[in-house]
Amino acid sequence: MKLKLPKIFSNFNKKNINFITIDGITCSGKSKLTNLLIKSLKKKNNNIQILSKDLFLKTRQKRIDITKKIKKNHTNQNELHYDLRKLKILLKFFLEPKKKRNLRLFNLYNRKNGKNDLSIKFKFRPNNLIIFEGIYVNDDLRGIVKPKIKILVVETVHNSLYRKIDRIRDKKISIQNVIKEFTKIHLFSYKKYLLKHKYDLDFKFEVYKFLRMKNGKARQVNLIKEFLSKHSF
Repeated sequence: MKLKLPKIFSNFNKKNINFITIDGITCSGKSKLTNLLIKSLKKKNNNIQILSKDLFLKTRQKRIDITKKIKKNHTNQNELHYDLRKLKILLKFFLEPKKKRNLRLFNLYNRKNGKNDLSIKFKFRPNNLIIFEGIYVNDDLRGIVKPKIKILVVETVHNSLYRKIDRIRDKKISIQNVIKEFTKIHLFSYKKYLLKHKYDLDFKFEVYKFLRMKNGKARQVNLIKEFLSKHSF
């Protein structure tokens, strides 16, 4: 699978740190697109680093406990589910010139067991190209740095929910809790977030490849609205 890069990817300032954000509804293919993008960009830039938002998730059990207590729709999943303080420490480390070239963060999220038991050492490079992929990443960078390119991955809500359920099938989490979190937290929060941002490129995944599309944000917002109008939990 190959990804043809438009001209916008030739506008990087190689003397500075450049951020590309890859955003999208849960389980939309953000990581898959990130890997394809790296393969294409490595021909021009070998100094690429991936920053996954999932590393800053709270433990699976904490998120389950939050979901159980939710009685009405919530519109800030970013604050509920992520350790934003630790994420900001890392973002500032990448952007502020320092004598210290390494930063080790502890208690990061481990998707294999759902716990915060990962320790990762990050390296500072003055001319890094950083691909920041995950949910709400453009909110995270606001007031810190302006991304060079903002990418949105669009997916149907039904496919997103199906993949989310499939992802946790062996994790001993009830499907009821997954659906509750998806509808009462994720969809309401993500729709509100999308309306605040503009994107440079929109993609959708079809027949084993990513295709460019127009008006992706409007399409994604409408898909969420349609789903919520037909399904209440």
